[in-house]
Amino acid sequence: MKLTYRGIKYETEPTTLEIREGEIGGSYRGVPWRFHHLRHIPETLPIENLRWRGISYSTGKIQIAQPSTTPEPVGATLSQSWLFRKDRQQVLDKAMKAHLSSIRRSLEHRMQVAKATGDERLLELLEEEQMTFSGQ
Repeated sequence: MKLTYRGIKYETEPTTLEIREGEIGGSYRGVPWRFHHLRHIPETLPIENLRWRGISYSTGKIQIAQPSTTPEPVGATLSQSWLFRKDRQQVLDKAMKAHLSSIRRSLEHRMQVAKATGDERLLELLEEEQMTFSGQ
């Protein structure tokens, strides 16, 4: 198919996808419908590496992805997921500590400003807030 975009002419081949009709369906405003599923998922192979506004991307031709024939051992998958969860929990704990530390620093700064301006009511509220964060 010959196309033109902003004066540049190029050719493209339309992709053909094999689609099968699913079991799930219904009727919407009197028109019957069904879900459609692809028989295969196309995979693009990079042909040319390009850059647009600082972002790299590749163009490619569509090729059918082949399913993996080698099964993964179950034990390795379970231990890898356990390690992933452990690492993830460590990262979350570290982020929580950094977040609380940031809140405490901000609170200290706000208390210093309240003392400097002589705002007693704000200082009382900030001290109450400090009690909730020091108890954690």
